[in-house]
Amino acid sequence: MAAAGGGGEGAELRLLGTWSSPRVTRVQVALGLKRLSYEYVEQDLTSKSDLLLKSNPVHKKVPVLIHGGREVCESLVILQYVEEAWPGTPLLPSDPYDRATARFWAAYVNDTFVPSWRALIWSTTDEQRAEAFKNVVPLVETLERAFRECSKGKAFFGGDDVGLVDVALGSHLVWISVVDEVVGASLLDKARFPALAAWAERFMAVDAVKEVMPDAGKSKFTDYIHITRSSIRHNGDRSRQQHRESFRWTMMAAGGELQLLGAWYSPYVFRVKVALALKGLSYEYVELDLFNKSDLLLRSNPVHKSVPVLIHGGRPVCESIVVLQYIDETWAGSGAPLLTPADAHDRATARFWAAYVDDKFFQSWKAISWSTTEEKRTEAFKNAVPVVERLEQAFRECSKGKAFFGGDAIGLVDVALGSLLMAIKVVDEVNGTNLLDEAKFPGLAAWAERFLAVDVVKEATPDAGKLMEEYKGSMAKWIASR
Repeated sequence: MAAAGGGGEGAELRLLGTWSSPRVTRVQVALGLKRLSYEYVEQDLTSKSDLLLKSNPVHKKVPVLIHGGREVCESLVILQYVEEAWPGTPLLPSDPYDRATARFWAAYVNDTFVPSWRALIWSTTDEQRAEAFKNVVPLVETLERAFRECSKGKAFFGGDDVGLVDVALGSHLVWISVVDEVVGASLLDKARFPALAAWAERFMAVDAVKEVMPDAGKSKFTDYIHITRSSIRHNGDRSRQQHRESFRWTMMAAGGELQLLGAWYSPYVFRVKVALALKGLSYEYVELDLFNKSDLLLRSNPVHKSVPVLIHGGRPVCESIVVLQYIDETWAGSGAPLLTPADAHDRATARFWAAYVDDKFFQSWKAISWSTTEEKRTEAFKNAVPVVERLEQAFRECSKGKAFFGGDAIGLVDVALGSLLMAIKVVDEVNGTNLLDEAKFPGLAAWAERFLAVDVVKEATPDAGKLMEEYKGSMAKWIASR
């Protein structure tokens, strides 16, 4: 196959992967749809190669796409990189809202559906299996409804052609069929989910899919599952409580106005406020009580029932990173871009580190903030330090000696990480910690001062005293409930 379009046309493409990973299959399908030639390098994840460790030192996992010597990691980030580097045969629609919707559902597949479905593999008794199946069914119901609305009566989530959500969910279809066979289930039952079942058949019949989809008949598929289940049986049940939401998407009244649904103390809401301010956009802010969720919130974000939600012209956009990208694309001509418009690799790098902030840094920092003993706090702080070291290195590499992760101006990673700075300061003061220690992390410490000094940031930052009261009160309730 011949390389198509820009993004370094003719540059060497390599894909590091392993046969068992549906996330690697995603990338293979996307490369096939784009008709791109590449070298596939199979990896043994039980004995990770120097190439893999060098190419993805943060997560040390596949897939990794290497394009012209530059690495792109995390499957959904890679899919968007491939889309932007080679825009022919698009995976994302041209409309910013439709793109935001596709990114939302691709994230839903990754963060909500897949972990819940994996509980079927992890279950070791009939009772656990029945519970896991019961938990995942509402999520499939959500995806059934999402398909009907995204496809608009056409063949795929992406319409007439395979798109981002099709690739994200479709990459798991072989595994779903194998797990069904092993555990005696039928997740995509035709009678219950006719639209998804028919979609799955169409997706599996696409040439680019057939060329790379693993053979479900291979014994190593079922062997892998049996070995995994046996290991779990001997080492303990790792299943987790999963989301059980049902999706009921409703449209609000039409119009061109902007509304932001939020809670004053949420760093995720803070992100959106900063992005809107950077773009010079006026909007109505609606403060919500998350302990008594309004009908407006439940209608606008029926999947996660959380803030922030940006409502633009009556259409809701959910999940903070998705919202930030929607704002950047919808008002591309206003203010400085959050994502570098000219370089697909820089955009992919920014998306990677924004995801790292949410998935790695926030979780490790949260363990500090919710520690109830000095021993737990010390352990949590110790675990967080290597994560901050990664961000220190990332800042040096992304900023290229300039003021922000985004260079001369604030970018996506700055907003993602900067939204947590005031909360970090409050937790440090209460617990006697110093997470962004200037001596240990000079780059991040100086960046934090610069970020908090930006006018639009200062205007959106919640009051430190009020935030301290909120944190102490929440901690007191948390300790009392234990």
